Amino acid sequence: MRKFLWVIPAALFAAATVRAEVDPVAELASLGDSVAETAQEGGGSIRAKKDVDMSRDQRLKDVKNLEAKVEMVKVGTFPAVAVKVKVLKPAKEGAGKDVAANAILVLVPKLKVEGGKVAMGDANTRLNAGSFYLVEGDKVAIRLGAQKGKVWEAEYIERK
Repeated sequence: MRKFLWVIPAALFAAATVRAEVDPVAELASLGDSVAETAQEGGGSIRAKKDVDMSRDQRLKDVKNLEAKVEMVKVGTFPAVAVKVKVLKPAKEGAGKDVAANAILVLVPKLKVEGGKVAMGDANTRLNAGSFYLVEGDKVAIRLGAQKGKVWEAEYIERK
């Protein structure tokens, strides 16, 4: 039994001395090399290409637009939303020209409804549905439509 106890410490000592001779930096380098050899090629990227929307530039520069800052957004079931804005620049023409700078407006986007459902196939409806994602502090371009009481209908509302 004594020989058995002596063999274990001697084996541990031998392993410790062999282990001490291995360079830890070299071991890490070989581990890194083995991972690099099995890893996929990196560095390349695939980027989605989006065509430039020329109509967006025209919409944002339209003289019938007013510029405003979003003060509050109240969302309902998508795409229903009410947006409270503070007017930064009144429009030069149209319904927005009679609105004073710093005026507070409550807007609802104009959405096309067919058969009791919002027609998301309509381009203007999709554009206005984006107002659902506005947040406080966003600057927006708005073309005002009809006023119904204290609420304005926005023919379109778009983040700048």
